[in-house]
Amino acid sequence: MTTAARPRDRLIAAVVLSAVIGLIGGGLAAWGIYARFGPVERVTQQTIVGGSGGGSGTQTAGSIAQAKSVSVVEVITETVTATSLLNGPTGIVDGFVVSPSGLVVTSIHAIQGAATLRIATSDGHSYPATIVRADPTHGVVLLQAVGAQHLTALTFASVTPTVGDLAIAVAHTPFSPVTLSTGTVSSVGISVMLSGTTTPLLDALTVDATPDPRQDGAPLLDGNGNVIGVVVDAAGAAPGVVALSMTAAADLVVEATGGSGSTPVPALGVQSLVLDPATAAAAGLPVGALVLSVTAGGPAADAGLLPGDVVTAVGSTTLDATHPLDPTVLGLAPGEQVSVTVFSDGKSRIVQLTVGSG
Repeated sequence: MTTAARPRDRLIAAVVLSAVIGLIGGGLAAWGIYARFGPVERVTQQTIVGGSGGGSGTQTAGSIAQAKSVSVVEVITETVTATSLLNGPTGIVDGFVVSPSGLVVTSIHAIQGAATLRIATSDGHSYPATIVRADPTHGVVLLQAVGAQHLTALTFASVTPTVGDLAIAVAHTPFSPVTLSTGTVSSVGISVMLSGTTTPLLDALTVDATPDPRQDGAPLLDGNGNVIGVVVDAAGAAPGVVALSMTAAADLVVEATGGSGSTPVPALGVQSLVLDPATAAAAGLPVGALVLSVTAGGPAADAGLLPGDVVTAVGSTTLDATHPLDPTVLGLAPGEQVSVTVFSDGKSRIVQLTVGSG
């Protein structure tokens, strides 16, 4: 005698059948994705439009690094011997060429305490080096490879990086001619306090990639192979790879090649952090630069700024992550007088500030 299937049994069977179909369908879909795109991984490929290669095309981060590595140099800060190489290379940091005549950018941190300065290029030449200019506010320095000619120079990007942009740190390390770290820009316009320092470096950015202390002074490139920052060994001061200001580094080169002599660096005498919209909303404050400290007798102190104030605008420029309270980024000059909009005690006021020099 055949027993008719009960409604509950039919329901269970339907559920099981649906699950099996779902598993098969999901598996087929997953296989289709794998077959089409391969295993999931970080995208390190970007379409290059009008890049340094002189046309359009698609390049990987690796091909960009290989093409630009000729411009990455090793900066020698102490005597290097076969024995010192065997014991773990020290006294070798990175830099990058910014003019055919041997101007090289690196980080001040990279050459701190240097007993000597030499620059070794990827083609096996070595030159004595001198310091041409330095910007301690942003942590970058410009060197001259004495006697160098016809070097291949990197160019600075024409626009400042934004969060989400592709970033490639290209370096030379002992026994590894080319190394790279690649990721996306995770923050811009931040201040970074390095170990052993008392004042933060302004206008830095971070990249969501694993930092390598051997990349100190190396260039950070965009998807077109142009410089967007100077890598610094931040030793955990911020997450990911930390890079110093592209704008400050480019200004040093302009000053050195423009024959303007020793150009004063603009200064405001203030340390600040940019409030993002979410943090500002949480604190009931406007978006802007939260003043952390002011230098006694400096321009900000003379204008009446105090810790806890929020600077929302300088002149007609509204402050945000891409426009921090940084005179170099804002294009200010020593001696220039600007109107500064300040929020404190629940209301805004406008004060006049005369830019100083550092």
